[in-house]
Amino acid sequence: MHRWLFPLIAALTLASAQPVLAAQPQQGVVKTIADANNASCHNPEGITASSNGLLYAAGLSGNICVYTLSGRQVRVIPVAANHALLGELFVPSEGIYVADNNPGFSGGRLIRVDPENGAVTELATGFGAPNAIARDHHGTLYVSDSFAGAIYTVSPDGGGKMLWKADPLLLPMCPPFCPGFGANGVAFDRTQGFLYVANTSRDRILRIAVNDDGSAGAISIFADGATLGPGALDGADGIQFDVKGNLYVCANQANEIQVLSPSGALIARYGHNPGDDPLDFPASPIFHERGLYIANLALGTAPNGGKISALGIPFPGAPGGR
Repeated sequence: MHRWLFPLIAALTLASAQPVLAAQPQQGVVKTIADANNASCHNPEGITASSNGLLYAAGLSGNICVYTLSGRQVRVIPVAANHALLGELFVPSEGIYVADNNPGFSGGRLIRVDPENGAVTELATGFGAPNAIARDHHGTLYVSDSFAGAIYTVSPDGGGKMLWKADPLLLPMCPPFCPGFGANGVAFDRTQGFLYVANTSRDRILRIAVNDDGSAGAISIFADGATLGPGALDGADGIQFDVKGNLYVCANQANEIQVLSPSGALIARYGHNPGDDPLDFPASPIFHERGLYIANLALGTAPNGGKISALGIPFPGAPGGR
């Protein structure tokens, strides 16, 4: 056998042992991959992803709609008819955690949905408007309540909710937005030393220190749209970190994905650049490999509207952001 064949065979063997990445979205360009303008999947607000590359989008239909990374709809999971399903979090071997709001936002609960059989488990009730979900390394769930201006913790085993942090900085700006959405998207930084929270009506990203015992520490303003320039953080909604500590923000009123550096500087904006397909009230982002997938709520543009978008990004998402 020729000597040059040995390194070739070794390289092929190594390559065959590596996971094959799915086709990645074009870097730096927003593209629409799925139309959710139908009775089963309209107005998607929350989105999460499994490790094997399925997207789970939930919204005002009360269903969870399942898509491939290319945007092909493969399944509908009925959850609660006419409810507003907002934030989602997929945890392997546990299921999909969902913020479930009653019709008319007359209260809500945190549930877990089995992605295989659709079974629903109620974990906590009594929220004003549960919105987004994060999880710490102990498995504790952190749920934003947009009307109450508060963050609650919930055990994955159930047993109700416990107040973790309430503060005027988390409240909606009322008036003029009454009732309004204050505390919204939530995400831990990589060390879980801070929980970051979007305040939608105030166009801000806040951060809350996590004390050594897990309790909430001081809250501060990490980034303020009023000081970052026109349209910055306008309607800050869902948020996710990449592995470099950059924070991707769905700015739903600006119809953009905006990126904040670890210091809080606005370093990138997507949605109005050459080649971008327009966003339509982007509400929640989720990373998978080198793609950011976005649920477009399409609030106010058309009844039963909505779509799923994809944006190729330079770095993958931080662990634990599903």
